[in-house]
Amino acid sequence: MSVSNATRIVPPVSKADFCDGMRNLAGACVVIAGSADGQRAGLTATAVCSISAEPPRLLACVNKDVYAHGLITRSGAISINVLGQQQEIIAKRFAGMVEGVAGEARFQEEGTWERGLLGAPVLTDALVSFECRVVEAIPANTHDMFVCEVVGIAGQMTNEDPLIYFNGSFSALG
Repeated sequence: MSVSNATRIVPPVSKADFCDGMRNLAGACVVIAGSADGQRAGLTATAVCSISAEPPRLLACVNKDVYAHGLITRSGAISINVLGQQQEIIAKRFAGMVEGVAGEARFQEEGTWERGLLGAPVLTDALVSFECRVVEAIPANTHDMFVCEVVGIAGQMTNEDPLIYFNGSFSALG
């Protein structure tokens, strides 16, 4: 395809078609968490990827409308906690899928959370947790893309299967 063809005016697909297509893109389940002003918040996400190993950087996309976004923006710190197959309840808690569990209550009962090097909550029993400093926030419509420099790594780092999200449900690879 030439560049001139890519610049033709062609409308985007509908939101419904896009969502149907994205159901077929499996993604690792992570909990993105932040802390500021004595408050913690987090969300379940699949929109995380590696940018570079030198320097060690990750990209995390966070909706501007979620409470955690404000905490991450104010603190400049984030944790990205990769969930294992046995941690589906944590994914559901932070996705708002557990009735009556919101805000600080998401950090209670499930998982071991500790304060990280930069103050963000870190799930120490995740497959792996990346502690990061936000080095850039790039606006992208409803979300911000946070470019994050990894300053610490914790977690179990075992051979356990990761928790993935595919076709509207959680599952494991195995």
